[in-house]
Amino acid sequence: MEDQKTISKVEKRWIARELQSGRMTFWEAKELLSSRSKNPEAFARRLLKEYSSDIDFTLPVMTEKEKAKLEAAHKRMRELEKQLEDAQMKNIALETMIDIAEEQLKISIRKKSGPKQ
Repeated sequence: MEDQKTISKVEKRWIARELQSGRMTFWEAKELLSSRSKNPEAFARRLLKEYSSDIDFTLPVMTEKEKAKLEAAHKRMRELEKQLEDAQMKNIALETMIDIAEEQLKISIRKKSGPKQ
């Protein structure tokens, strides 16, 4: 247990939490611990095993108010997606009408981009 003397309990928990969440790989942990441990890979695995019970990733159950708020947000999102779809369809229809008018009437309707001459 001599290799644990230079690593604080906070660091051990942090490394274990990072490993368990996937934000750190065993390779990264090994690199981090290589100067502090004779066998960094085994040490990282031992940290994960030892401190994984300290890590609590469970979320509390949603209250009715939170559920209602979430459902309202989902409803608003669906409404906005529908409005976006309608606006995109309208844009396509208007572009098509302009194309047809320019072709049939042989006039330029769209504003030309670039510097004025």
